[in-house]
Amino acid sequence: MVSVRDQHLDCPVEIASLPIIDLESFVEGDAATKQQISQAAVDACESAGFFYVSGHGIEEQVFESAKRAALEFFRMPSEYKAKVHISQFPHHRGYVGHHDVYPDVSKGGDIREAYKVALDLSEDDPDYQAGITLYGPNVWPREMPEFKEALSCAYDHFQVLSNTIFSLFAVGLGQTEEFFAPLLEKPASVMNVNYYAPVPDDGVSEPSGIGAHNDYEAFAMLWQDGVKGLQIQSLSGEWQAVEPVPQTLVINIGELMQHWTNDRFRATPHRVINVSGRERVSLACFGNTNYHALIECIDSCCSADEPARYPPVLAGDYLMAAIKRTYAYA
Repeated sequence: MVSVRDQHLDCPVEIASLPIIDLESFVEGDAATKQQISQAAVDACESAGFFYVSGHGIEEQVFESAKRAALEFFRMPSEYKAKVHISQFPHHRGYVGHHDVYPDVSKGGDIREAYKVALDLSEDDPDYQAGITLYGPNVWPREMPEFKEALSCAYDHFQVLSNTIFSLFAVGLGQTEEFFAPLLEKPASVMNVNYYAPVPDDGVSEPSGIGAHNDYEAFAMLWQDGVKGLQIQSLSGEWQAVEPVPQTLVINIGELMQHWTNDRFRATPHRVINVSGRERVSLACFGNTNYHALIECIDSCCSADEPARYPPVLAGDYLMAAIKRTYAYA
């Protein structure tokens, strides 16, 4: 294994060895090819809980445009960003600042900024009218039309990819490709554009990053801009770096999918530590069902000898409980 150096924690961090799953071959392949590729994905989900995907169908320019727009926004004065702060709106969208999120309560609030985008619904949407937090219109900063355009474009592409990932998992779990499809219309899916500012390597300043946590959604789809920082925790408890690989995205399992699969799929603890001395931007979009979907053990993941470990739960209830314990504003 190749080693990199975690300067802040002063400990060696190995580079994680993760498979690259070719989604184009899955989408275009025959039944045998689909089964082979989906089995490779399942193997990764049952071990590391992380893997890369190539052939995902999203042009790199989509991500680069989102990064440029994000940097313009995040470099704006704090007073400008405060106008679209997440606490100003009732439906979990907008700007997130330093110490606004507490994924690792032992660490304290994260030193990073983010912007949240989700399914853009009108104010007359019945779920929004009913007060469901994860549904409603997006929030955008004034006088930055390119920000709205670039982030909306990235979000839309991620939603197409999310459906493919759900199909990949369905086949690997012994179901039809369309197994999850009835639950995917109107997804309660959020995209985070994350910004990690450079911090002086003075031995005192804490680097920007995200504390150790599990994602609570079904899964995450992550684009990294080439600046290192993501780390995952191995089964033996050691931290490993997930290096940016050109033309790929990182996929990782969240708690909802772990519950759905009766712990077959692993929601792996991970964190971000930016000790690069450079700005770091990532786009993380979470694959989710609709808010009202009932998450209960898939029949191929339980039996008389392996009964369901988790009671059925509405996806939205689970997501909102996680938001309320993680976000300061909530």
